[in-house]
Amino acid sequence: MHLHSQSSSLLVVTGSLCLMLALALAWCLVGVRSAAALKTLFPSYQNLLKAHIDYLMMTGLLMIFFLLCAHFAVAPPPLVVMAMCIGSMMNPVGFIALAMKPDLRQHPASPFGLVMAASFTLTTIGYAGAAWSVGAAALFTW
Repeated sequence: MHLHSQSSSLLVVTGSLCLMLALALAWCLVGVRSAAALKTLFPSYQNLLKAHIDYLMMTGLLMIFFLLCAHFAVAPPPLVVMAMCIGSMMNPVGFIALAMKPDLRQHPASPFGLVMAASFTLTTIGYAGAAWSVGAAALFTW
C-alpha cells in the first residue's frame, strides 16, 4: 500500500471534467428538443442521453474513489489512476459518436469497436485496481 498521493488528485480533476461535460450534454439534450441545428448534429437523442448519464456515473465513481483513497490513506498505482481517468473520459465518447452518427459500424474489428474495446479495457483495469487497493486497505484496518 502506498500513502495517499498527488496522483489520486487526478481523480478529482477528471471527475470535475466529466461533470462539466455532463452539464454541456444536458444543454445539448435541451437544445435537441428545440433547435433544428442540434437535432441535425445529434440525430440519436437516446445515445446523447446515454453519454450524459455515463459522464454523471463516471463523475460519481471518480469522486467516490478519491474520497475512499483519502479516507484509507492509500493511492492506487499510477497506472490504475491513469486507466481510471482515461477510461472514464473515453467510455461516454462512444455514445456521443453514436448520437452523431447512429449508423456507425460497431463491429469489434471496426475502428470504432477497437477504440471502445480499448476504452472498456482501461476502465476495467482502472476501477478493478482501485477497488482492490481500497478493499485491501479496508480489510487491513478492520
